[in-house]
Amino acid sequence: MPENYIEVNDLNMFYIEKGKGLPLILLHGGITTAEANWSKQIEFFSNHFRVIALDSRGHGRTDNPTGEFSYKLMADDIVALIQALNLEKPFVCGWSDGGQIALEIGINYPDSSKALVLGGVLNEITEHYTSGMKHWGIEGPGKVDFDKSREASPQFIDALSDMHSPVYGPEYWKKLLQDISKMWWDPLQFPEKRIEQIGVPTLVIAGDRDSIISIEECVKMYKLIPNAELAIIPNADHDVYETKPELFNDTVLEFLTRHKE
Repeated sequence: MPENYIEVNDLNMFYIEKGKGLPLILLHGGITTAEANWSKQIEFFSNHFRVIALDSRGHGRTDNPTGEFSYKLMADDIVALIQALNLEKPFVCGWSDGGQIALEIGINYPDSSKALVLGGVLNEITEHYTSGMKHWGIEGPGKVDFDKSREASPQFIDALSDMHSPVYGPEYWKKLLQDISKMWWDPLQFPEKRIEQIGVPTLVIAGDRDSIISIEECVKMYKLIPNAELAIIPNADHDVYETKPELFNDTVLEFLTRHKE
């Protein structure tokens, strides 16, 4: 994959760019990377769009000099990237944390995107959400049981060291998980009913067996956003893009194609 770096918001941001046409920004989930999260999407969507898949601040090959994390700050990063690359109203597709960032873009930068795809997102901390976090060993803000995390997903935990080592070294993933968990458990990070301000076409998408985001939360999000559409992928957990890539890709492509103009 072509690899690029650009200076935005005091970050040295890494991104992959492939394809031609209307720009499509892919925003990965928390503690993963563009390449890991979107390995089954970059090639597919590059046949239809100019794909830009980036590593968010403090993830993968993008640094984070301040050590700060917030969805609003990370949305600022993406808008700065859009401006630096002279992108004209790109499509923005985010998953999990990437979806929350896309949500902030829709709320705070209404003229920055043509349409949004919000995958695995929520607008408030729910019992379903906290239960799922605890299952992964994330007990509270800055409180992580690494043994429990490894037990929940040993292969993913083993991969984290390689994902995030280029900038900060092989043990950085533990600090990343502790630091970002403060954002995950902070109710102020979630937009409540501010999402009613979103004016661009929006697709809300999730799996019907998501252990973190409930179907009820997805439906509520869908009802709150004007011009929203809802897609629930059957027999799929939080990682829909990985476990059901063909259905995910086709659903997103059909939505984006309808909103090219």
